Amino acid sequence: MLPTNPKRRRQKPASFFILRSEVIIWIVNQSKDSQIRTSSDADLAFAVVVLASFFTTFSSMKTATPLEIILMIVLGTSYLTVGIYGFAFCAKRQHLMLSIGYFLVQILLGAWIVYLGRGAGFNAMVLLPLAGHAVILLPRRTSYFAQFSILLAYVGAVYAFSKNLQAVWEGLPIFFAGLVFIVVFTQMALNEEASRREVERLVGELTQANQQLRDYAAQIEDLATIKERNRLAREIHDGLGHYLTSIHMQIKAASALLKNDSQKSAEHLQKAISLTQEALTDVRQSVGTLRSQPNQDIPLEKVIPQLFESAKSFGIEPELLVVGVSRELSATTYWTLYRAIQEGISNACKHSKARHLSICLDYSSPDWVVLTLQDDGVGVNDLKEGFGLMGLRERVQIVGGEFQLLEHPLRGFGFKIKVPA
Repeated sequence: MLPTNPKRRRQKPASFFILRSEVIIWIVNQSKDSQIRTSSDADLAFAVVVLASFFTTFSSMKTATPLEIILMIVLGTSYLTVGIYGFAFCAKRQHLMLSIGYFLVQILLGAWIVYLGRGAGFNAMVLLPLAGHAVILLPRRTSYFAQFSILLAYVGAVYAFSKNLQAVWEGLPIFFAGLVFIVVFTQMALNEEASRREVERLVGELTQANQQLRDYAAQIEDLATIKERNRLAREIHDGLGHYLTSIHMQIKAASALLKNDSQKSAEHLQKAISLTQEALTDVRQSVGTLRSQPNQDIPLEKVIPQLFESAKSFGIEPELLVVGVSRELSATTYWTLYRAIQEGISNACKHSKARHLSICLDYSSPDWVVLTLQDDGVGVNDLKEGFGLMGLRERVQIVGGEFQLLEHPLRGFGFKIKVPA
């Protein structure tokens, strides 16, 4: 039991009242100033504890002057008002000096109430809610001083009205236990609320990250679609486009020679038929590369001569020079070089009016393969890259290589490609 007036020590306490600690629900506002505010439940709990203390005090007091009763009512009203509105104001401002001032006022008011009540009932518990407030408003070390001040206020008030240390020691363990309980319970509530807020923050960040990942995935899908379209466009242009161009020019040549030289015309038609067969083979091979890895078992330098037939039909003499020792190439490198040679031969046949076309494959570097293609045609004064050269440049960039045009008005046209081996 808490201490009572020695003359009233046998007085029966209010057994119907069960001491309940102040339940504080704290919501950590996630605004820029990180303000802390209490809920209406916390204010209600504070009011319940204070009013319960006064109720037990008045129900246990047998003698009190009207002045003492009025003074206790005024002090209780002031204590309750400051405890609700003053605490909310300090929690909002988060200013240390304001909080210290709040505790000085409340501790003095609480000690005075305990003194006037003279230990009747459980009036000393009016000081206990301040322990929870100290945990919330003050830094950890400063709150220890506030707890100690509350304990001193209790000891001073009890000793002031009892003038008996025995009365102080009788109630001190229970009051100290209640103080510790309030502090521990409040700290646990704050930790739980902080953990919940942290979980909510992490969930929010995770939700935002998932949304960003979905956006990135959609962008990657769009980029992959565009990349595949460009690749198919290059395959159609460099493969089928090359053969259709050659077939068109063979048929055109056959048509021009049909009346004057039927034998030559027949030769051109036969070449057109052969090119048609090659085009079908190339289309099947291109479709095959979409389903599986392309077959590059045949060395590139043995495949290139098959592309020379279309050049020879236009009076162009192609020449292949291999530098270094041939080696196995990756699929992307193999087909990049193959399509580049195809594009170079097709350009020479359509635009160059050349007599000679030189192709050089250089394997001398262990890390790179260099392809140089050059004709001795009319050259280009104002080059505008079409789909062929544009697609060729894209192919080279995809494999991490380098593309360089070799153009001169008097020395024909060509290009140089450097790709990883």
